[in-house]
Amino acid sequence: MNPWKFFDFLDGRGIARENNLIRVRLDSLPDKASAKIDARIIYMQAVRIWPEQYVSALQGWPEIFELRVVSAGSQYRPIFFYGPARGEVTLLYGAIEKGKLPRRILENADKNRQIVLSDRSRIGEHIFGNRPTVAKLSSK
Repeated sequence: MNPWKFFDFLDGRGIARENNLIRVRLDSLPDKASAKIDARIIYMQAVRIWPEQYVSALQGWPEIFELRVVSAGSQYRPIFFYGPARGEVTLLYGAIEKGKLPRRILENADKNRQIVLSDRSRIGEHIFGNRPTVAKLSSK
């Protein structure tokens, strides 16, 4: 059994793919970046303690964290929190930033966290993309 289960923040209109704000964001990224983020999540589901370079705490925001994935020179930084229950991780917001994350992004992510804590129906199990894998993209 995997030690972690990943969830995505939903917009409140149901669990369909188009209402999954995280999947919509990932599907808008270049194929290689989206595949790399999904591959990282698959790995992280199976490992209890994550390598330090994969996750960062956010100074001044003790309840939210960032996943760090670099692809083609861009830094993809999905924001998440541990919860709502033990062993669960909820992706709250997708960011692409170099350097410090803007306060508005962190405020939106924290607002989404508070929504999830008060209404668990606003999350759905993480949906993995059905696009080419990193291995296939690397061979091109």
